[in-house]
Amino acid sequence: MKQMKQTILIFILIAGGSFGLHLHAQDRFLIGVSTQIHNTRLMVDYSSTRVKGAYRPSSVLFTEYEFGKHLGLHTGLGYTMMTQNSDAFKNNFHYLAMPLYLKIGRLKEDKCLAFTSFIGMDMHYPLKATHVSLNGDRTDIMDYTQKFHADLAGGAGVKFRLSNRFSMEALVSISHGSNISVDNAALMDINNLNTGFRINLSYKFK
Repeated sequence: MKQMKQTILIFILIAGGSFGLHLHAQDRFLIGVSTQIHNTRLMVDYSSTRVKGAYRPSSVLFTEYEFGKHLGLHTGLGYTMMTQNSDAFKNNFHYLAMPLYLKIGRLKEDKCLAFTSFIGMDMHYPLKATHVSLNGDRTDIMDYTQKFHADLAGGAGVKFRLSNRFSMEALVSISHGSNISVDNAALMDINNLNTGFRINLSYKFK
């Protein structure tokens, strides 16, 4: 809980700083919504194992502040779900999602297309975790789930101008992170590799 409070405080400070910068440079400030879906490959004890039907859809409201000639700071708050399916069980995880990225590349005023990329962290705080057995029994597994974890993330794509203020960005992305399962005495390290794509729709203040 202490880590969660610290993370929320950091997010508030970043958002507040972005808002302050917006007051002085509105033409560099964007808000938007991001829709994402990633396939998750789990790596347990460094032996790679693919879980059937593992995916991670997300929806995030974000804010972005452009600085320098080509850079930007991207952060936001949203929801992420991860589902793990196998022949014996199904696990459903629901997360509060908090991205923090350095964006590279910018759509210039006289251009309709730009190449963009990002690098940073995807931070997650679990809201609910449920294990579903073959007979339909449901078990709350929040006590066996690490309360906070972060993935290193990066990606690249293109940004299109839709109008004077609206733009759309299509990106392929990859992230890697780990969490500790407390379901066993060894505190097994579970690594995950996520690959997928995301669509960002943004509005730029003028």
